[in-house]
Amino acid sequence: MTMKTILGCILVLLVANAQAAPYFGDGHELQRRLLRQDPAALAYVVGVYDTIEITQYHASATERFVCPPPAVTGTELVDAVNGYLQAEPEISIYPAALVVWRALMWAFPCDRT
Repeated sequence: MTMKTILGCILVLLVANAQAAPYFGDGHELQRRLLRQDPAALAYVVGVYDTIEITQYHASATERFVCPPPAVTGTELVDAVNGYLQAEPEISIYPAALVVWRALMWAFPCDRT
């Protein structure tokens, strides 16, 4: 075995055994960072939104669960999350990604008619 192969195997083992620590553990932490206008918190909300949009890409209108306006901004997404956390403070104990998802469903409901 070459040194390059050995180092590659070690790297794979290290990555495979690494535990992913949540950057935003729960809604409390996310809300604190959003209120401080932490750029990472804005990026997190937009990232969750992008993930939702990817999962809904081929969905029919009746299968969509978040329906924002076509030119929604990051600020509008953050405002939606902050508004939801103020309206439903008990949700803040849940994982941050779930809080964002629920907030976007609340702020941008889909018309099911």
